[in-house]
This record gives sequence, C-alpha cells and structure tokens, in this order.
Amino acid sequence: MIKSRRKARQAALQALYWTASSGDSVRQTAHTMCIRTRLSASSSDFAMNLAETAWAHREELDASIAPVLENWSLDRVSRIDHIVLWIALAEMRYFEDIPYKVSIDEAIELAKQFSEAKAAGFINGILDALSKEHLMPAEQANG
Repeated sequence: MIKSRRKARQAALQALYWTASSGDSVRQTAHTMCIRTRLSASSSDFAMNLAETAWAHREELDASIAPVLENWSLDRVSRIDHIVLWIALAEMRYFEDIPYKVSIDEAIELAKQFSEAKAAGFINGILDALSKEHLMPAEQANG
C-alpha cells in the first residue's frame, strides 16, 4: 500500500475530474481511485476527504478564484487546472494542518504532471494571489 499525500492528491484530482466529466458520485469515484492507486488507509482517508471537500465547496471556491483571474474567466480555464485550483484552495481553507506553501507547491506539482507546460505558472500565480489577498491574515501574507 502506498502512503503518500502526494499520491492521495493525485487520486483526488483524478476522482474530481471523473466526477466533473461523468456526473458520478464524488464519494464513489474517490473510493475507486484510492483502490486503483493502492493508497494506504490514511492516504485514502485524506484523498476521500479532500475530494469530497473540494466538490462540496466548488461554487464557493469558484467565487474566490474568479476575481483573481486577470483578463480570463473561469469557463476558459481548463478542467484539469480548474480542479487543481479547487484542491489547493480547499486545502488552504479547510485543512488547517497543511501550510499554504505546501498546498501551493503540491498544486504546482499536480499541474506539471497532469496539465500543459504553462499551467504550473498559471496555478502558482492564482494561488499566490489568493493566499495573499483572500485567505491569509495580513501579517502572514507579508512574511
């Protein structure tokens, strides 16, 4: 069994993509991806929680992401990049044990692995702006 939060994030990304594409239950797609990727119990729990949290809050997350997109709209963001943003922002908002920098770095790695070459920079820019303007207390944003 694989015990890794990075692998869990990959499983969550794949589950969310599957759900967004098919309309299947996020719980079922996440469960299936955890089995397919042979995640440990703790990594499966993290992947399931992350996927379900991101999916449940996707409209709220979109409402935060949209204003930060410069000369761009959410409907023009690729599905994979959109989901990577959901995952990172869900972590930043709802997983207090994960530092923002880790969430951003992991999102960049997901983009490098699953998206096109320019996606990592795009994801980094959006998440950096969100962490500074919308999420973090002023003293942390400047630190």
